[in-house]
Amino acid sequence: MSHALAPVVAALVLRVLLVLLCDRVVADVLRYHKLASHLLDVSWNPYQAPRLYPYPPVWMFWEAASLGLERLLGLPFAVVVKLPVVAADVAVVELLRRAAGARAAWIYALHPVALLIAAVHGQFDVLALLAVMAAVLALGAGRADRSALWLALAIALKSFPVLLLPFFTLHAAQACGGWRTAAGLRAAARYGALATLPVAAALVPFLFHDAGAVRRELFGYGGIADFGWIGAWRGLRQLATGALARSEAALWPDAVTAGKAAFLLGLAALAVTALRRPAAWPPARAAFVILLGFLGLYGAISAQYLLWPLPFALLIGERSRAWDVAAALALCGFYLFLAPGTLVPSRLPEPWHALAGRAWAVGAAATWLAGVGWLVRALRSAPVQGAS
Repeated sequence: MSHALAPVVAALVLRVLLVLLCDRVVADVLRYHKLASHLLDVSWNPYQAPRLYPYPPVWMFWEAASLGLERLLGLPFAVVVKLPVVAADVAVVELLRRAAGARAAWIYALHPVALLIAAVHGQFDVLALLAVMAAVLALGAGRADRSALWLALAIALKSFPVLLLPFFTLHAAQACGGWRTAAGLRAAARYGALATLPVAAALVPFLFHDAGAVRRELFGYGGIADFGWIGAWRGLRQLATGALARSEAALWPDAVTAGKAAFLLGLAALAVTALRRPAAWPPARAAFVILLGFLGLYGAISAQYLLWPLPFALLIGERSRAWDVAAALALCGFYLFLAPGTLVPSRLPEPWHALAGRAWAVGAAATWLAGVGWLVRALRSAPVQGAS
């Protein structure tokens, strides 16, 4: 084995071991199983299964294939459905090794947040995250069309990466003379079209079949308040009163509206800054700040979103050890307290379960505070000239 590939191999071994140890159909893996059953037994349209599929179409095919393999060959669903997630997480390690060096690759390979979310939780965000990383690196290398298609894949997996589109189109325009020139505007329009039209085309059959279901499930989803400032408040309130409020965004309408407004205002301010100083916001830095800003401002944050800023922080050398520790504590507490069966086979007995709840509550608050500090530091360190 080449010494250079050591972090990649270590990442693969650790993630496979964790998948085999955590091979239970619980939490989001259970949601995948329910959606797959709907696809194979009820309807090909995932949006007709209420509260099961708030994503664009692509991931549904692997959910259905995983259940099909279980039924045909007896392969365990909880293992099979995580295989592309593990492969993508290992690919992130390899991209970091090539783009940022062995140290960055090792940090991600061994990072508790990456291990927990990909191999234990099994959330497929890392597939979209890998596509965004590929888009960032391609755009930095001057391959705008390839970058746009990678971003299209990311958006087709999780709609969340569409937030990056204005900043990436600006970078494409800058490479062709800037957004004030005709060539720059054409480059931006081409990038935007390549990044969005494939996703729109993929949604057309579902919109034609049941547009109301698509609007309800895909466009009506507001998040889960397990992390972010709403999640932190929810956890600390539980510590103070002993009563745990529910996490659905619909139950926090005022707070979610305030979080949306704060994030959109921050995004608009960053866009204005990027228009004035585009060289200060190359794709990797823009992605990192936007993703970290989402965690800090929106509020109704699910566990898997903690993964998003991590590889971009490593790409640009903006790591926060305080956030690393807080996020690892918060996630362990979250899985043990709010998602029993994910990390260990069953619900912990008291008082260990209560201790896990305290770890989640304190960790979620600490993660949010450390993330805000991390964001402020990143904004202050934005260079006049940048490279992706």
